[in-house]
Amino acid sequence: MEETDELRWCVVANVAALTSHGRGGQDVRTGLKHFSPGTKLWLVSPFWGYGGDRIEVLGRHRGGRRLVRMVVERRHLTNFRVQGVYSPAVLRELGSAWPVKEEAERISQYWNRISDAQGGVQHQARRIELVERLTVISETTGPRVVDWILTSWFEWMLRDDVLSDPTSAIGHLLRDEAEADAIRSLLDLVRAVGAKNDIGYLEHPDWPQIASAARAAADLLAQPPSADGAGAEDGCA
Repeated sequence: MEETDELRWCVVANVAALTSHGRGGQDVRTGLKHFSPGTKLWLVSPFWGYGGDRIEVLGRHRGGRRLVRMVVERRHLTNFRVQGVYSPAVLRELGSAWPVKEEAERISQYWNRISDAQGGVQHQARRIELVERLTVISETTGPRVVDWILTSWFEWMLRDDVLSDPTSAIGHLLRDEAEADAIRSLLDLVRAVGAKNDIGYLEHPDWPQIASAARAAADLLAQPPSADGAGAEDGCA
């Protein structure tokens, strides 16, 4: 790269040491099929799929040196960060997907938060979904485009196979009793209001308490797992 060229930036990440697959995450593998654990990957595109849950990446293929492009699940990656790109081969593949460094840093910080949140449970994808929904609930102050989004999320959380009994979700969706208590506090408020649609919740006097409880739960669930409760997706530097 010539000194007159503008430095290009990209979000990069590493493949987790262990990745979970299949129903309930019972199938635990070393790295990914096409990438060894710890492999550095360049993220070709900021988003692939809803919310960026699947990401197009560029990296060295397992057992070889050639660069390959693949779409992988974001939850199998760790240590998101922004780095300058100096390799001509990588630059040719990346195109202009990350034109603004500040936006890349914002996205990498968010994905690190989600990466921290997913460890320590079997149902990692569902846990990520829960944290993202709790975050949106906590930040909602007025009606959304569709008047049933929040209501449907509350109904989802109250399902018997999700969080109707938070204690029974420990190990599957929640890590410990502290998380169960935080979810229980939120759902007790939701049950007490029992609105039929989003407007009913948002206009209820107790909505600020619901939003606050959702924020507290999201912040707690977003913490990295403790050393004695690490999940299947251990990170690589």
